[in-house]
Amino acid sequence: MDRIFDEYYYKIYYWAIKKTNNREDAEDLTNNVFVAIFEYFNENISIDKIDNLIWKIAHNIWSAKAKKYIKERDNVSYDENNEVGREENTLDKIIYREIIDNLDNVGLTEKEMLSFRLYYIEDLSIKEISEKINSSESNIKYYLYSARNKVKEKYDG
Repeated sequence: MDRIFDEYYYKIYYWAIKKTNNREDAEDLTNNVFVAIFEYFNENISIDKIDNLIWKIAHNIWSAKAKKYIKERDNVSYDENNEVGREENTLDKIIYREIIDNLDNVGLTEKEMLSFRLYYIEDLSIKEISEKINSSESNIKYYLYSARNKVKEKYDG
């Protein structure tokens, strides 16, 4: 156990910093990963590839944390006069970038997908997106709101 901790702690910690973009959250994520790893090892199950197991556990814990965060955070109603009901923070953007590769499986319309990608991948403002795709700012706000809800439904279920 000590060997595994020594070998993987900093690898997982730096991975967690990249995922959370925050040292405090990264420490929590790293600790949660090691608790799960040690619990798994205490079950005395035969393990072929320790490295694969450790990274699978880390990924599963990150995914669960991201899903929980999205679920708690997205309990916001759409207000056409506001920026989709709230201002996005860095963790929101990191989480949405993580899932952007699977958008084809979410059921977004073409405009929702385009708006979502421009907003989260290219970091364009709502005004810039509306100019780029020739649509009103309120439509872009709605596309983003609708896309977030569809993503939330997909990853909460």
